[in-house]
Amino acid sequence: MRAEAQAHIDSIHESLALVRRFLDWDRALRRLDELNARVEDPTLWNDAKAAQAVMRERRRLDEAIAATRAIE
Repeated sequence: MRAEAQAHIDSIHESLALVRRFLDWDRALRRLDELNARVEDPTLWNDAKAAQAVMRERRRLDEAIAATRAIE
């Protein structure tokens, strides 16, 4: 039973590694930081279309990162 549980744990770790590679984890974290900084810039909101695009990308990245962290 213990070996089976360890096999499941190993499989989960491998899956997380694949997800992180797919997301390009370090790049995704840096990009989220960049987007968060842009959201704090009041001039972003002068262009509603650009602001919406930034918020969409930020939300997508934030959700993907949060989902990956929740699995860990």
